[in-house]
Amino acid sequence: MNRIGNKIKALRRAKGITQNEFAEAMLVSPQSVSKWENHLSVPDIALLPLIAQYFGITMDELFGYRLQTPNYKDRFIRFMLDNGMLRFGEFTLQSGRISPYLIHSGDYQNTSRISGLGEFFADAIKEHSAESGMLVGNSERETPLIIATSMMLFNQYGIDTDYRIANQSLKPGREMTFITDTFTSGQYLKSALKEIKEKTGSYPENIIVSVDRMEHGSTENISAKTEIERTFGVKIHSIVTFDDIISAIERGIINCKNELEAMKQYRKKYVE
Repeated sequence: MNRIGNKIKALRRAKGITQNEFAEAMLVSPQSVSKWENHLSVPDIALLPLIAQYFGITMDELFGYRLQTPNYKDRFIRFMLDNGMLRFGEFTLQSGRISPYLIHSGDYQNTSRISGLGEFFADAIKEHSAESGMLVGNSERETPLIIATSMMLFNQYGIDTDYRIANQSLKPGREMTFITDTFTSGQYLKSALKEIKEKTGSYPENIIVSVDRMEHGSTENISAKTEIERTFGVKIHSIVTFDDIISAIERGIINCKNELEAMKQYRKKYVE
């Protein structure tokens, strides 16, 4: 039940209203709202639908649950395409590979994009039970993701976690979840993990990436994901994978049929 109190407090603050104003809208006393938010009592069951309606959320969200609909991955792929984060063409990656598509989650540009990304990252953390005491990043490009994800974890799930961004000190011994962008050959991720280990004495337990491109690592025998998980003892979770993007094209979720053959040829060459 503490989850409801946390959720009400987060929603009220996000709406910019006081306890008194919320109490007046719910026809209860300000003391009642204070007790809810401090976990001394819970709202009457008859009030719950009114509270959810007032904040424009579902009952499941009020209780801290985000139902993962069957099109969760499709929604993210559509989101990336609509916002210029998923692009098709010919791109030279940092690994030197020529790719028919590019994931550029760093193209934030406005509040709706970064808040949307934060929501998907928060959902992925919850979906994979990757909550920890601290979210960490290792470069300036990850800073917006870290902040947006931490805010959405609190707003959507009532999870209040610490976070550290690039150039901030990290305390040893903390359980960490590393938030980063697209996962390709794994070269950046290896370097980032080593730097985090130097700062804290340990590796993050979980890593959340926007897209796992599912490509080979330093050898063609195993994927980069498997190679890093085995080498560093971490667990990598992605919102979507390369195969999810191909599936979305095949099913018409995104109108990119002309790109399908090039995507399949790339998969034959570089993907597990």
